[in-house]
Amino acid sequence: MAILITIALLILISLSGWVLYRLREQRQRVQHALARVADPEVPLPEMLMTVRVLNPIDVARRESAGARLVGDYMPETVRRIVFRQLTAELDEALSERGIESEISVEYR
Repeated sequence: MAILITIALLILISLSGWVLYRLREQRQRVQHALARVADPEVPLPEMLMTVRVLNPIDVARRESAGARLVGDYMPETVRRIVFRQLTAELDEALSERGIESEISVEYR
């Protein structure tokens, strides 16, 4: 019986030591993060919003009679026109609400 109690105590001591080690690691991480936040030299992270149009050809066909005719023959041109128009409309809508924004189209 004494052997079982000794083994249980050793297991509990080992677990306590492991928890203490992890707690100290976590404290160091928090102190490191706080030091980075308090440093005025470190720039704040930038937040970006990405809008992905999944069906530009369908949008063009709905919005324009000309796109119905050339959508199958010139899909890339129609996509570019859709993105250009969407960019202009988004910029206008945000400007009306007084939101300063920079809208750009990325080709990946």
